[in-house]
Amino acid sequence: MGNVKMAIPKTVRVIPDLPAVSKEFDYLVPDDWIETGLASRLRIGSMVRVQLGHRSIGAWVSEINPESDHGVELQPLKKLSSEGPLEEVVDLVRWAAKRWHGPVSRLLKTSSPPKMVKTIPPTRLARPMSISQNEVVSDAFGSNPAVVRLPPNGDRWPFIRQAVSMGNALILLPSVAEVNIVANRLKRLGVYVGVYNKDWSVGLSGGTIVGSRSAAFASVKDLGAILMIDEHDEVFQEESSPTWHARDVLLERARREDIPCVFVTPIPTPEIRHQVRVISVDQDSEKQGWSKIQVVDPREDSSAIGGLWPRMTVDALKKAERPVVVLNRTGRSRLLACGECGDLVTCTECGGAMHQPSQNLLECARYGHSRPVLCSACLSTHMKNLRLGVTRAVEELEALLNESVTEVTKATTTLDFQKSRIYLGTEAVLHRIDWADLVVFADFDQELLAKRYRGEEQAMAQLVRAIRLVNTHGDDTGNVIVQSRQPTHDLFRMVSSGDIEAWCRRESNRRELIKYPPFGHLASISGPGSEEFIEGLKALNKVEILGPNEGAWLVKSLDVKELVDSLSRVPRPKERLRIAIDPARF
Repeated sequence: MGNVKMAIPKTVRVIPDLPAVSKEFDYLVPDDWIETGLASRLRIGSMVRVQLGHRSIGAWVSEINPESDHGVELQPLKKLSSEGPLEEVVDLVRWAAKRWHGPVSRLLKTSSPPKMVKTIPPTRLARPMSISQNEVVSDAFGSNPAVVRLPPNGDRWPFIRQAVSMGNALILLPSVAEVNIVANRLKRLGVYVGVYNKDWSVGLSGGTIVGSRSAAFASVKDLGAILMIDEHDEVFQEESSPTWHARDVLLERARREDIPCVFVTPIPTPEIRHQVRVISVDQDSEKQGWSKIQVVDPREDSSAIGGLWPRMTVDALKKAERPVVVLNRTGRSRLLACGECGDLVTCTECGGAMHQPSQNLLECARYGHSRPVLCSACLSTHMKNLRLGVTRAVEELEALLNESVTEVTKATTTLDFQKSRIYLGTEAVLHRIDWADLVVFADFDQELLAKRYRGEEQAMAQLVRAIRLVNTHGDDTGNVIVQSRQPTHDLFRMVSSGDIEAWCRRESNRRELIKYPPFGHLASISGPGSEEFIEGLKALNKVEILGPNEGAWLVKSLDVKELVDSLSRVPRPKERLRIAIDPARF
C-alpha cells in the first residue's frame, strides 16, 4: 500500500481560550497559507490566533475540515502561533473536562507549552537502558496497572530505570526539586529527557518527560510507560476548579494507549487500590521502613508545659544536631483536654475533636454534635485549651532550651541556617528543611482528629515526609517523635508492626461505609451563586444535597457520571460559582 495523502486543511474548528465560552467556532484557512505550505502544519492541537467579535484571542484546533453550516461566511485564521498538544492529549483533555466539570480551554492551557514552539526539534538517539532484574519492579510493569506499596525509605530508582527502559516514558513526582534531580540523573545516563514545562517540546520529538502534576497532560510521542511516584501526595490534585487528579488522568491515559502504568507509594490511597493491582515488598522491609517512629504520651511526664514539652522531648531536642518541630495550628479548631484526668475532649458520636464556643457548650468540629461542658471519662467540668500557636510555641521552646528557635510557616521565604539549629513551624517546615536528624510532631492528635474525611491519610503523609527527612544522609541515626494523648490508637499500632496493609484496608472500609471516594462521589458547591444553583439541583431530585456548612454545600452521588450529568443540567447563575469534584480537603 502507498502512503496515505493527508487532506489539505481548508477550514478548521477551534476551541477559544475563553473559559466562559464553551462553544467551538469554524474558521477559514487563508489561501496564502495553502500556497506557502503553512496550512500543512495545521493539525489537531495546533495553537492559532483568531478574531472573535472585536477581540483577537488564542485558540486550539479541534477539527480539520469540519462540516460547516452552508451559507455562513467564515473568517480567516489570523496566525499559526505554536505547536500544541498531540491529538490524543486533546481527547484526554475533553474527557478530564467532563469528568471534573470544567472548561476544556483551561485544561488545554495546562497541556500546552508555556512559550511558543515554532518547530519540533529532531529526535535524539538515547542510550539503551538495561531492564531491572528486580522481581517486584518487573511484576509492576506487567500488562495491568499496578500500585507498589514501598516503605518511605525504599529505593524508587529501579522503577524509574524500568519505565525509561520501555521507551519514551512519562514520570511524575510530587516536587520540583525531585523532578530536577531525576531529570539530571537520567541525562547523565544518556537518556533523552526533558522537564515539563521547561522542555515541553522534548516529548513531542520523542523523549522522556519528567514533571509534577501538570505533566499528566504532557505530549509524548510514542509513549511507552507511565510512572507516578508518591501517589498519596495531595499535590497531585488541582486545588482550583476543575479539581482534576493526575492519578486518574494517568490511568485513563494508560487505558487509552494500552501501556504499562505504575504507581509507587508507601500508603496507597483507597482511590488507587480500588482500581489497580496492589504489590508490596516483604513485611520485614516494610516494618523496618517505619521503625523510626516513636510515640510519646506527654501526660506521662508531669513536667510537660502546656502538654507539648515533656522532658523526653526536650532532652532529645538538646541532643539533636538539627531538630525540626511540627505544630500544625493554622486555621484549625481549638483542641481541649479535661483539666482533671487529661483525656482529650472528643465527640462520643463520631470521635471528632470538640471545641468550646460558649461557656456551657461543647461542639463537635466535624459534624456539629454538641453536649454540655462535661468530660466523658471522669465527668469533670474543668477544661483546658491545648491550642498553642506556632509563635507562642517558639517562645516557650526558646525559654526551655535557652537558645534561638526559627519559626517556619507557609509565608517563610528564606531561612538563615546560621541563626539557629532548631526549626519549629507548620507542616511547611517539612518541605523547607533539606535534612534533619530529629522530627517532633508536637501535637499529632490535631491531625488524627481533623474533621476532614482524609484526615488520617494526610497524617500518614506527614509521617512519610518526616521519615524521609531524617533519612536524607542514608544513616540510621535519625528519629521521629510523635506526641499523642492516644498512644494506643490503631494507626500507631499498625505502623509499629509494619502492617500498613491493615491500615489501608481499614481506610478503604471506612470510605466504603460512608460512601466517599472511590465508593461514592461528591461535589463541593460554594460562592455567591451557590444557593441559586443548589435550588436547580434540588429540582432534579437525582443527587443527595447536604448543607450549607460554612458557606458550602455538599452534593453526593454513588455514580460520578450521574453527579456530573446533574451538575451539567443546571444553568450556571450569573454570580460567581465554584464547583469542586472530589476535593482533597473537605
